[in-house]
Amino acid sequence: MAKQTVLADLLSANKFDEARRLLEQQLQKGELMNPRIDKYWAPVADTIAGAIQLRSGMAVATVPFWDALHDFFVTSIEPIWGHAHKGHVYFRLGFALVKHDLARARREFELAYKEDIYLERGKGGTPEEIKIRSYKYSAYVALAILETIDDADFSTPTDKEQFIDQLFGPSFDAAIAGAAVPSELVQKAIVAIAPPQALLTCQTLYNELQNAASRALPFATVSLTGTVLESLLLADLYHRKGLKTLSNGKDILRVELGPLLQEAIAKSIFLSEAVRAACELVQIFRNRLHPGNELRQQYKLVPRVAMTLKILFDLTLLEWRKAFP
Repeated sequence: MAKQTVLADLLSANKFDEARRLLEQQLQKGELMNPRIDKYWAPVADTIAGAIQLRSGMAVATVPFWDALHDFFVTSIEPIWGHAHKGHVYFRLGFALVKHDLARARREFELAYKEDIYLERGKGGTPEEIKIRSYKYSAYVALAILETIDDADFSTPTDKEQFIDQLFGPSFDAAIAGAAVPSELVQKAIVAIAPPQALLTCQTLYNELQNAASRALPFATVSLTGTVLESLLLADLYHRKGLKTLSNGKDILRVELGPLLQEAIAKSIFLSEAVRAACELVQIFRNRLHPGNELRQQYKLVPRVAMTLKILFDLTLLEWRKAFP
């Protein structure tokens, strides 16, 4: 309790280096926290990093803190205690850097994933069992999503920042916690987005998506997420706006999700760049369902990845709904 009070006082005074050193002192003692396991020290580290971010307003401001903590583990803890699980440090570094340096963020997530595999290996099992258990970690999900994204996918730095905020904000946190977006809120959003003549189709498809997600069927979940998006785009372009052909002259009822989404973007139906970017990610994942595409992916489509995409889409529908009175 006393140490918690001291930490709170240091954070209130914005003495972040002193707060980090207090954590390091406790880790070196090994009395209250086992430095080789992040179950106890990671929440304290997150509290300090959260205070740094709150003060600066930027996640990237936490990078020096996480770098210093990493160096402390390598130079002070591991020579005495042996290997310590640093996956949390690497993951937080990737999280902090992803808006500013995708390449380094990927490297940090890769290091985090290697730590996760090392941790699972210590629990025993066959290589295949270890690999399957490692899929549950957030670093794997981040890598599976970032594998499909490049800086060139964003028109402006602002577009990229808005998309990353949406992806690595509430949707990622909800997936980590195993939470879901309240279905009634999503259904209300669909009612607002889809005109009456398209509503039943959109609702039916979304119900199928819910069923697939509840059964942890990753390919079905991603496929149906794309199908629901396609139905909502047609609802707006075809039913509400009366569009029969795309700008290139193709029949709107004979095109796939990609051209339909590009037409929607050209018609500026998304008031938020975050909504646009999230919809484009859904389309990217829908495209990777082709067996050849999936074989080329280093990080495979597993239930946790599909659920993160689905939660992102649900939150996107809540944001999209704001465009309709």
